[in-house]
Amino acid sequence: MRFPTPRIPQINPKAFIPDPRELREKLAKRVAPETATERVSTAPGAKVGEKEISERIASLDVMVREAPQRVFDAYVLNIDATVFTGTQLMPELRLVVDTLDSLRRPISYLSMMSTVSSEQLIAAMRAEGVHLEPEQIVTPGRQAARYIHKSYPGAKVFVIGDHALSAELEQGGVALSGDPEEINVVLVGHDWNFTFDKLTTAFRAIDENGADLVASSLRRVRRQPDGTREPGTLSVVTAIEVATRKRVAKNLGSPETDLLEMIFEDLNVAPEDALLVTDSLGADIRMAKRFGVPSALVLTGEASLEQAEKLKWKDQPNYVLDSVDSIIPPYIKDQL
Repeated sequence: MRFPTPRIPQINPKAFIPDPRELREKLAKRVAPETATERVSTAPGAKVGEKEISERIASLDVMVREAPQRVFDAYVLNIDATVFTGTQLMPELRLVVDTLDSLRRPISYLSMMSTVSSEQLIAAMRAEGVHLEPEQIVTPGRQAARYIHKSYPGAKVFVIGDHALSAELEQGGVALSGDPEEINVVLVGHDWNFTFDKLTTAFRAIDENGADLVASSLRRVRRQPDGTREPGTLSVVTAIEVATRKRVAKNLGSPETDLLEMIFEDLNVAPEDALLVTDSLGADIRMAKRFGVPSALVLTGEASLEQAEKLKWKDQPNYVLDSVDSIIPPYIKDQL
Protein backbone atom coordinates (compact mmCIF):
# COMPACT_ATOMS: atom_id res chain seq x y z
CA MET A 1 0.00 0.00 0.00
CA ARG A 2 1.38 3.38 -1.00
CA PHE A 3 0.51 6.68 0.56
CA PRO A 4 0.79 10.25 -0.60
CA THR A 5 3.59 12.40 0.77
CA PRO A 6 2.58 13.60 4.26
CA ARG A 7 1.27 17.15 4.50
CA ILE A 8 3.90 19.59 5.70
CA PRO A 9 2.57 21.16 8.93
CA GLN A 10 1.72 24.84 8.78
CA ILE A 11 3.83 27.22 10.80
CA ASN A 12 2.19 30.03 12.72
CA PRO A 13 2.31 33.20 10.59
CA LYS A 14 4.21 35.00 13.36
CA ALA A 15 7.14 32.69 12.73
CA PHE A 16 7.58 33.79 9.11
CA ILE A 17 10.36 36.18 8.15
CA PRO A 18 9.04 39.74 7.70
CA ASP A 19 9.19 41.54 4.40
CA PRO A 20 12.52 43.26 3.57
CA ARG A 21 11.40 46.71 4.75
CA GLU A 22 10.22 45.41 8.11
CA LEU A 23 13.41 43.39 8.46
CA ARG A 24 15.64 46.41 7.74
CA GLU A 25 13.70 48.54 10.25
CA LYS A 26 13.97 45.85 12.89
CA LEU A 27 17.70 45.37 12.34
CA ALA A 28 18.28 49.13 12.44
CA LYS A 29 16.81 49.24 15.94
CA ARG A 30 19.02 46.46 17.24
CA VAL A 31 22.00 47.14 19.44
CA ALA A 32 25.58 46.65 18.28
CA PRO A 33 26.80 43.06 17.89
CA GLU A 34 29.03 43.19 20.96
CA THR A 35 25.95 43.81 23.15
CA ALA A 36 23.44 41.89 21.08
CA THR A 37 22.15 39.80 23.99
CA GLU A 38 19.46 41.91 25.59
CA ARG A 39 18.66 41.76 29.28
CA VAL A 40 15.79 43.96 30.36
CA SER A 41 14.74 44.66 33.92
CA THR A 42 11.77 46.32 35.56
CA ALA A 43 13.67 46.87 38.79
CA PRO A 44 13.32 50.31 40.42
CA GLY A 45 15.18 52.91 38.42
CA ALA A 46 15.14 50.92 35.18
CA LYS A 47 14.61 53.01 32.06
CA VAL A 48 12.47 50.40 30.32
CA GLY A 49 8.87 50.15 31.49
CA GLU A 50 6.72 47.06 31.91
CA LYS A 51 4.55 47.96 28.92
CA GLU A 52 7.56 48.09 26.59
CA ILE A 53 8.91 44.83 27.99
CA SER A 54 5.54 43.14 27.40
CA GLU A 55 5.47 44.39 23.81
CA ARG A 56 8.99 43.14 23.16
CA ILE A 57 8.29 39.79 24.80
CA ALA A 58 5.28 39.46 22.49
CA SER A 59 7.60 39.90 19.49
CA LEU A 60 9.77 37.04 20.86
CA ASP A 61 13.00 39.00 20.41
CA VAL A 62 14.03 39.79 23.99
CA MET A 63 15.21 37.81 27.03
CA VAL A 64 14.60 38.95 30.60
CA ARG A 65 15.92 37.61 33.89
CA GLU A 66 12.71 37.93 35.87
CA ALA A 67 9.27 36.42 36.34
CA PRO A 68 6.51 37.23 33.83
CA GLN A 69 4.49 40.28 34.73
CA ARG A 70 1.32 38.84 33.24
CA VAL A 71 -0.87 35.76 33.52
CA PHE A 72 -0.88 33.90 30.21
CA ASP A 73 -4.05 32.36 28.79
CA ALA A 74 -2.50 28.86 28.75
CA TYR A 75 0.70 27.11 29.80
CA VAL A 76 2.69 24.29 28.19
CA LEU A 77 5.10 22.54 30.55
CA ASN A 78 7.79 20.18 29.29
CA ILE A 79 7.03 17.50 31.86
CA ASP A 80 10.42 15.82 31.39
CA ALA A 81 12.32 19.04 31.99
CA THR A 82 10.40 21.14 34.49
CA VAL A 83 8.20 18.78 36.49
CA PHE A 84 10.79 16.37 37.89
CA THR A 85 13.85 16.98 40.05
CA GLY A 86 15.78 13.73 40.27
CA THR A 87 13.02 11.13 40.28
CA GLN A 88 10.65 13.23 42.38
CA LEU A 89 8.10 15.82 41.39
CA MET A 90 9.19 19.37 42.09
CA PRO A 91 7.50 20.63 45.24
CA GLU A 92 6.71 23.92 43.50
CA LEU A 93 4.56 22.16 40.90
CA ARG A 94 1.56 21.77 43.19
CA LEU A 95 1.59 25.51 43.86
CA VAL A 96 1.71 26.21 40.13
CA VAL A 97 -1.12 23.80 39.31
CA ASP A 98 -3.35 25.00 42.16
CA THR A 99 -2.77 28.65 41.28
CA LEU A 100 -3.42 28.24 37.56
CA ASP A 101 -6.50 26.12 38.28
CA SER A 102 -7.86 28.89 40.50
CA LEU A 103 -7.20 31.35 37.68
CA ARG A 104 -8.88 28.95 35.23
CA ARG A 105 -5.83 28.77 33.01
CA PRO A 106 -5.36 25.45 31.14
CA ILE A 107 -2.08 23.55 31.46
CA SER A 108 -0.79 21.11 28.85
CA TYR A 109 2.05 18.75 29.71
CA LEU A 110 4.51 17.90 26.96
CA SER A 111 6.64 14.74 27.24
CA MET A 112 9.43 13.72 24.88
CA MET A 113 9.98 10.34 26.58
CA SER A 114 8.63 7.58 24.35
CA THR A 115 9.42 5.05 27.10
CA VAL A 116 6.79 6.45 29.47
CA SER A 117 3.04 6.35 28.80
CA SER A 118 0.55 9.05 29.72
CA GLU A 119 -0.99 6.64 32.26
CA GLN A 120 2.36 6.27 34.02
CA LEU A 121 2.85 10.05 34.14
CA ILE A 122 -0.67 10.57 35.49
CA ALA A 123 -0.10 7.93 38.21
CA ALA A 124 3.22 9.51 39.25
CA MET A 125 1.65 12.96 39.55
CA ARG A 126 -1.44 11.76 41.38
CA ALA A 127 0.79 10.06 43.93
CA GLU A 128 2.10 13.55 44.73
CA GLY A 129 -1.33 15.10 44.94
CA VAL A 130 -1.40 16.60 41.43
CA HIS A 131 -4.48 15.48 39.48
CA LEU A 132 -4.81 15.85 35.72
CA GLU A 133 -6.70 14.32 32.84
CA PRO A 134 -5.20 12.19 30.02
CA GLU A 135 -6.03 14.85 27.42
CA GLN A 136 -3.71 17.28 29.22
CA ILE A 137 -0.63 15.18 28.37
CA VAL A 138 0.91 14.94 24.91
CA THR A 139 3.32 12.00 24.64
CA PRO A 140 5.27 10.72 21.62
CA GLY A 141 2.85 7.76 21.40
CA ARG A 142 -0.30 9.89 21.36
CA GLN A 143 1.25 12.32 18.90
CA ALA A 144 2.48 9.54 16.59
CA ALA A 145 -0.96 7.89 16.56
CA ARG A 146 -2.64 11.13 15.53
CA TYR A 147 0.00 11.84 12.87
CA ILE A 148 -0.22 8.33 11.34
CA HIS A 149 -4.02 8.47 11.15
CA LYS A 150 -3.80 11.81 9.30
CA SER A 151 -0.86 11.11 7.01
CA TYR A 152 -1.00 7.32 6.58
CA PRO A 153 -4.64 6.25 7.05
CA GLY A 154 -4.91 2.48 7.36
CA ALA A 155 -1.13 2.00 7.57
CA LYS A 156 0.59 -0.84 9.37
CA VAL A 157 3.44 0.31 11.59
CA PHE A 158 6.61 -1.38 12.80
CA VAL A 159 7.67 0.12 16.13
CA ILE A 160 11.27 0.30 17.28
CA GLY A 161 10.80 1.43 20.84
CA ASP A 162 9.61 0.64 24.32
CA HIS A 163 6.35 -1.16 25.15
CA ALA A 164 4.84 2.16 26.26
CA LEU A 165 5.13 3.54 22.71
CA SER A 166 3.55 0.46 21.12
CA ALA A 167 0.76 0.39 23.70
CA GLU A 168 -0.22 4.02 23.10
CA LEU A 169 -0.26 3.45 19.34
CA GLU A 170 -2.56 0.45 19.75
CA GLN A 171 -4.78 2.41 22.12
CA GLY A 172 -4.94 5.08 19.43
CA GLY A 173 -6.20 2.56 16.87
CA VAL A 174 -2.95 2.10 14.91
CA ALA A 175 -2.29 -1.38 13.46
CA LEU A 176 1.15 -2.79 14.30
CA SER A 177 3.10 -5.36 12.30
CA GLY A 178 6.45 -7.09 12.25
CA ASP A 179 6.12 -8.38 8.68
CA PRO A 180 8.36 -6.34 6.33
CA GLU A 181 6.07 -7.12 3.37
CA GLU A 182 3.08 -5.33 4.94
CA ILE A 183 4.79 -2.55 6.91
CA ASN A 184 4.04 0.96 5.63
CA VAL A 185 5.73 3.02 8.36
CA VAL A 186 8.77 2.33 10.55
CA LEU A 187 8.41 4.41 13.72
CA VAL A 188 11.53 4.89 15.84
CA GLY A 189 11.39 5.80 19.51
CA HIS A 190 13.86 5.23 22.34
CA ASP A 191 14.68 1.53 22.49
CA TRP A 192 16.86 0.03 25.21
CA ASN A 193 16.64 -3.34 23.44
CA PHE A 194 17.49 -2.32 19.88
CA THR A 195 18.82 -5.37 18.04
CA PHE A 196 20.18 -6.36 14.66
CA ASP A 197 16.92 -8.25 14.04
CA LYS A 198 14.95 -5.02 14.46
CA LEU A 199 17.39 -3.22 12.16
CA THR A 200 16.92 -5.96 9.56
CA THR A 201 13.12 -5.75 9.73
CA ALA A 202 13.26 -1.98 9.31
CA PHE A 203 15.74 -2.35 6.43
CA ARG A 204 13.53 -4.82 4.54
CA ALA A 205 10.36 -2.80 5.10
CA ILE A 206 11.97 0.41 3.81
CA ASP A 207 14.34 -0.93 1.16
CA GLU A 208 12.12 -3.66 -0.28
CA ASN A 209 8.57 -2.56 0.55
CA GLY A 210 8.98 1.23 0.29
CA ALA A 211 7.95 2.00 3.87
CA ASP A 212 8.64 5.46 5.28
CA LEU A 213 10.91 6.12 8.26
CA VAL A 214 9.38 8.31 10.98
CA ALA A 215 11.18 9.38 14.18
CA SER A 216 9.57 10.37 17.47
CA SER A 217 12.64 12.53 18.07
CA LEU A 218 16.04 13.29 16.57
CA ARG A 219 17.82 14.11 19.80
CA ARG A 220 21.44 12.99 20.00
CA VAL A 221 21.43 12.72 23.80
CA ARG A 222 18.53 11.83 26.08
CA ARG A 223 18.45 13.05 29.66
CA GLN A 224 16.45 11.01 32.14
CA PRO A 225 14.49 12.44 35.12
CA ASP A 226 17.29 11.35 37.48
CA GLY A 227 19.79 13.46 35.52
CA THR A 228 21.67 10.61 33.79
CA ARG A 229 22.40 10.87 30.06
CA GLU A 230 22.28 8.24 27.34
CA PRO A 231 22.26 8.11 23.52
CA GLY A 232 19.09 9.50 22.01
CA THR A 233 16.87 8.28 19.18
CA LEU A 234 19.14 9.85 16.56
CA SER A 235 21.65 7.00 16.86
CA VAL A 236 19.04 4.40 15.89
CA VAL A 237 17.58 6.55 13.11
CA THR A 238 21.08 7.09 11.68
CA ALA A 239 21.75 3.34 11.64
CA ILE A 240 18.58 2.75 9.61
CA GLU A 241 19.36 5.64 7.25
CA VAL A 242 22.86 4.28 6.59
CA ALA A 243 21.53 0.77 5.93
CA THR A 244 18.71 1.85 3.61
CA ARG A 245 20.32 4.98 2.08
CA LYS A 246 17.00 6.74 2.67
CA ARG A 247 16.48 9.76 4.88
CA VAL A 248 13.94 9.98 7.66
CA ALA A 249 10.61 11.14 6.20
CA LYS A 250 9.37 12.91 9.32
CA ASN A 251 10.67 14.03 12.70
CA LEU A 252 7.79 14.36 15.17
CA GLY A 253 9.94 15.89 17.92
CA SER A 254 11.18 19.42 18.48
CA PRO A 255 12.22 21.72 16.85
CA GLU A 256 9.46 20.65 14.43
CA THR A 257 6.16 22.24 15.46
CA ASP A 258 3.90 19.16 15.27
CA LEU A 259 3.83 18.79 19.05
CA LEU A 260 2.61 22.34 19.52
CA GLU A 261 0.15 22.02 16.65
CA MET A 262 -1.41 19.04 18.42
CA ILE A 263 -1.64 20.96 21.70
CA PHE A 264 -3.08 24.13 20.20
CA GLU A 265 -5.66 22.16 18.22
CA ASP A 266 -7.19 21.39 21.62
CA LEU A 267 -6.62 24.84 23.17
CA ASN A 268 -8.79 27.80 22.29
CA VAL A 269 -5.80 30.09 22.75
CA ALA A 270 -3.59 32.08 20.38
CA PRO A 271 0.08 30.94 20.49
CA GLU A 272 1.30 34.41 21.51
CA ASP A 273 -0.96 34.27 24.58
CA ALA A 274 0.54 31.00 25.90
CA LEU A 275 3.86 30.23 27.60
CA LEU A 276 6.08 27.20 26.97
CA VAL A 277 8.25 26.22 29.96
CA THR A 278 11.38 24.06 29.68
CA ASP A 279 14.76 23.63 31.36
CA SER A 280 16.76 23.00 28.20
CA LEU A 281 18.17 25.27 25.54
CA GLY A 282 18.01 24.34 21.89
CA ALA A 283 15.23 22.38 20.25
CA ASP A 284 12.39 23.30 22.64
CA ILE A 285 13.12 27.03 22.39
CA ARG A 286 13.46 26.90 18.61
CA MET A 287 10.16 25.01 18.36
CA ALA A 288 8.45 27.70 20.43
CA LYS A 289 9.97 30.51 18.33
CA ARG A 290 8.91 28.84 15.07
CA PHE A 291 5.33 28.46 16.32
CA GLY A 292 5.17 31.94 17.81
CA VAL A 293 4.92 30.92 21.49
CA PRO A 294 6.78 32.85 24.23
CA SER A 295 9.14 30.59 26.19
CA ALA A 296 10.64 30.39 29.67
CA LEU A 297 13.88 28.64 30.63
CA VAL A 298 13.89 27.23 34.18
CA LEU A 299 17.41 26.86 35.60
CA THR A 300 16.83 23.45 37.17
CA GLY A 301 18.60 21.43 34.49
CA GLU A 302 21.96 21.65 32.77
CA ALA A 303 21.33 24.99 31.06
CA SER A 304 22.66 28.17 32.65
CA LEU A 305 22.05 31.89 32.29
CA GLU A 306 25.55 32.32 30.86
CA GLN A 307 24.83 29.77 28.12
CA ALA A 308 21.56 31.50 27.25
CA GLU A 309 23.27 34.89 27.03
CA LYS A 310 25.79 33.56 24.50
CA LEU A 311 23.09 32.38 22.10
CA LYS A 312 21.76 34.37 19.18
CA TRP A 313 18.51 36.14 19.99
CA LYS A 314 16.54 33.70 17.82
CA ASP A 315 17.63 30.81 20.09
CA GLN A 316 17.12 32.60 23.40
CA PRO A 317 14.16 32.05 25.72
CA ASN A 318 12.05 35.06 26.61
CA TYR A 319 12.25 34.48 30.36
CA VAL A 320 15.00 32.96 32.49
CA LEU A 321 13.68 31.70 35.84
CA ASP A 322 15.12 29.98 38.91
CA SER A 323 12.20 27.58 39.47
CA VAL A 324 8.96 26.52 37.80
CA ASP A 325 6.80 28.46 40.28
CA SER A 326 8.37 31.67 38.95
CA ILE A 327 6.00 31.50 35.98
CA ILE A 328 3.40 32.89 38.42
CA PRO A 329 3.60 36.71 38.44
CA PRO A 330 4.84 38.17 41.76
CA TYR A 331 1.64 40.15 42.32
CA ILE A 332 -0.32 36.87 42.20
CA LYS A 333 2.10 35.00 44.48
CA ASP A 334 1.92 37.81 47.03
CA GLN A 335 -1.79 37.10 47.44
CA LEU A 336 -1.37 33.36 48.10
